[in-house]
Amino acid sequence: MSDFYTYRNEFSRKRRQRRIVGVLSVLFALACLGAAWYWYQSREPEQTPAPTPTPAAAEPTRSPETAATPAPTPATGETPERIVQAVDTAVWNTSTPVEQTIDTEYFNTDHRMVGVPMLGTVTDSYFNTVTFVGDSIASGLGLYATGLPNAKYATYISAGVNSFVNNATMTNAVTHVEETPMEAIAATQPDYVYLLVGTNNLVTQGNEDSFIAYYERLIDMLRERLNPGVIFYIQAIPGVQETVVESKPGLDNARIATVNDLLANLALRKGCYFVNIREALTNPADGSQIDDYQVTDGVHFNPAGYRAWAEYLATHTVWNRRSIYSGQNPYYIYGA
Repeated sequence: MSDFYTYRNEFSRKRRQRRIVGVLSVLFALACLGAAWYWYQSREPEQTPAPTPTPAAAEPTRSPETAATPAPTPATGETPERIVQAVDTAVWNTSTPVEQTIDTEYFNTDHRMVGVPMLGTVTDSYFNTVTFVGDSIASGLGLYATGLPNAKYATYISAGVNSFVNNATMTNAVTHVEETPMEAIAATQPDYVYLLVGTNNLVTQGNEDSFIAYYERLIDMLRERLNPGVIFYIQAIPGVQETVVESKPGLDNARIATVNDLLANLALRKGCYFVNIREALTNPADGSQIDDYQVTDGVHFNPAGYRAWAEYLATHTVWNRRSIYSGQNPYYIYGA
């Protein structure tokens, strides 16, 4: 304890010394300033002698002279050169097309990279204003309770994309009513259209170009008949069982994947959304149909497959303020 008190006393002593030195330094500085001020005030100002005026010399008297008139500049007929170039105001407040400098074409589209990502889960009521357009593969969503029976369906057995463009009379695979598809789709007045057609077209080999041309025309025809605010989703064509290609060479899973790349490219060009339902229905390794979802033909799906399909669609929609979501609204999750 004695060491502690010795240290404390020593510290206090040094602190008092520093304070005394500081006070003396301030007093010395003030004394110097006072002495300097006193010396400056005691000086007498030096008297500067006034200058002696010098008599001005008499200026000689000038004789009156006639002012000289400048000679006129000869006219040359040329306009004076402008320092600032003239501005053509006639082109102001007008707009003209400009040359395109950015290539907006889409090349080498990979359908796996273009698909709508998972974003919340909409309730079943979302599909009340959805119309599915396509072939019999999509019909299962309306036929099975595990699908989406509350949606509207313009889906037809053996239908191809050309069947819709030609507006041929067909039997609805869900309602079993004979109808022309364009009028049937327009009558549903949907908010969303989900397209899935092409498997029947791909049975024929080497028709990719005509298939995409028909598909593009189908979208144009639907937009002419529906409200401008309708949102279009193009669904990927699912894969089939590996054995299907033996009887239908056109339905090769590698070819189906290539056609889906073309459909994803079409979706980008036409302002549609691409839904890659293959993520839920096919094997990622070879694009074939998942065995647990197969039926005898290797093309359509069983109730479990349509349940997986419906669940995928519910979790892969574009955010819309009118949609009702199960759980947290993704608008608040992502801070949009």
